[in-house]
Amino acid sequence: MRIEKTRSTQASRAGGKSSAGGDGAAFSQALGGSTSATPVGTTGGTVGVGSVAALMALQGAEDPLERRRKAERRGRQLLEGLDRLKIDLLEGGNAGPTLARLKDALESERAQSDDQELESIIDQIELRVEVELAKLETAQRRSNL
Repeated sequence: MRIEKTRSTQASRAGGKSSAGGDGAAFSQALGGSTSATPVGTTGGTVGVGSVAALMALQGAEDPLERRRKAERRGRQLLEGLDRLKIDLLEGGNAGPTLARLKDALESERAQSDDQELESIIDQIELRVEVELAKLETAQRRSNL
């Protein structure tokens, strides 16, 4: 059995060859618009770039709920560090690693939330951590003398 080419295939090839001109007008019409009529330096090109920039900005922006969660997480981390420090001191263990973690947590970037009450509480926690660190550094200096 022999299969021969059909005419519809030959017609589409012939149509493709004739529409494949150098200007690409058929391609732009297939996309739904004529890009050859729009000059390259017009605002049409910047709208696409602007929308991409806006999309990137939206992806990078944090919502207020996420900022609040980060602030709460930081407060909990500092409180847990203070609790661990208290346990280390009461047990007479080495508080060095706990102090290092507390310093790192205190120096890490603070997420600002829109909740003023939460910000006040975190300020108080940070102040308490700073006081405890200063007390322990003073005690270590005295013991080294």
